Amino acid sequence: MESTPAPLAPSPTDPWRLPVFCLAAAAVLALTLQLTNGTLREDSLRGLTLCLGLSLFAVVGPGLRRPWTWAEPVLALLVGVALLAQLQALLSDYPASSLRLNGPWPFAPFHERLATAALVSGALLAGPERLRQVGVPVLLGVYLLLGGWILRHSPAPHIDVFVFQVQGADELLRGGNPFAMTFPNIYGHSLWYGDGLAKDGRLLFGFPYPPLSLLFATLGRVLAGDPRYAQLVATALAAGFMAYARGGRLGAGAAALYLLTPRGFFVLEQSWTEPFLVMLLSASLFCALRFPRALPYVFGLMLAVKQHTVFLVPLAFLLVPEPRRLWGLLWRAGATALLVSLPFALPDVKAFFHSVVALHVHQPFRTESLSYLAAWVARGHPPPPLWIPFVAVAGVLGLSLWRAPRSPSGFAAATALTYATFFAFNKQAFCNYYYFVVAALCVAVASARLPSSEVAGR
Repeated sequence: MESTPAPLAPSPTDPWRLPVFCLAAAAVLALTLQLTNGTLREDSLRGLTLCLGLSLFAVVGPGLRRPWTWAEPVLALLVGVALLAQLQALLSDYPASSLRLNGPWPFAPFHERLATAALVSGALLAGPERLRQVGVPVLLGVYLLLGGWILRHSPAPHIDVFVFQVQGADELLRGGNPFAMTFPNIYGHSLWYGDGLAKDGRLLFGFPYPPLSLLFATLGRVLAGDPRYAQLVATALAAGFMAYARGGRLGAGAAALYLLTPRGFFVLEQSWTEPFLVMLLSASLFCALRFPRALPYVFGLMLAVKQHTVFLVPLAFLLVPEPRRLWGLLWRAGATALLVSLPFALPDVKAFFHSVVALHVHQPFRTESLSYLAAWVARGHPPPPLWIPFVAVAGVLGLSLWRAPRSPSGFAAATALTYATFFAFNKQAFCNYYYFVVAALCVAVASARLPSSEVAGR
């Protein structure tokens, strides 16, 4: 009988260059998304390229394991600088795109709470551990107030993802099959859907995300009337897992950096489902460090929440302390993912496959995407072959398994690099895609083990 994964060996420390370069990559990508909401432009493409370079060096660069007494304070200072840049971006532009505001000072409540979040974040970075025990819950509470303000003032964003989650949740609550239903075409055209997927004002596919995502959205619909409240809570939980994975300034700072990512409120408003994936990624790393017996099951939930999580399976090698324990992790994770998904797939396998798998394969090429392939086509070239992103990912996975630190932070950094590469060479890549990359980089920073950490003995 296979045993559950044991805690990772505490002796070796992650090279300090991993959190340094992951932090730099997260800040660069977060500010890049702010430029164009994650769409193609020359400056945003340069930002993406810089992020990829920094992420690659974080994962496969030379190891520098010599103890550095000031590593954590210096990293905390760098987090503070990145936070200031993000706050400036939040203050200089609308935090979301569909806000309904009136009055002479419509943003005053948002900015007041944002100032509170900034003060709390500064205290978390500069104060003692005792202050962080109180400050992290306060920061999470302030974020919930900020996100709640966004949702109240943007009750119905004009985006199909919001329609999918509202109507999919309602169909599930009525006892129907959300994967066999159809949706209204709110755009009035079929440019953003594959051939034959839109007809007579209807979209001819059901709920386009895996069942676990539907369950989370339905929970938000039931408890708050809006599925996006589930994403709001998921974001706060993800930050909490980051802050408490190892503790210390770095964990709290990475959590603050994630919560105050400038386009994070835009992602929340638009009802994109990445917050669920980020929550489960953060929870997986938290379990790897503190509750290894729960890791296979949380990892399995992560595999079940998005279609592209298959890339995380080979990277699981970085999460276990010994190769012989990998099978124990993977079969439990696979069983968990199947247990969550099969009850929704079996009633109508054809409809489920069409909505969750085939639909995404046949999505059209989007030339406004923030990707190298979109830039190639925008310059007048024909669309390149669709196997390119998979070849690029295969190369990055090989490099990561060869060179990445075998640790939670190594896993998170390799995850960020893998998905940044996949999106950068894909036919579709937008703000929410790269939001997940920013989050994975923050998780890598939060879970890094430094010789000078206040919690180095953990």
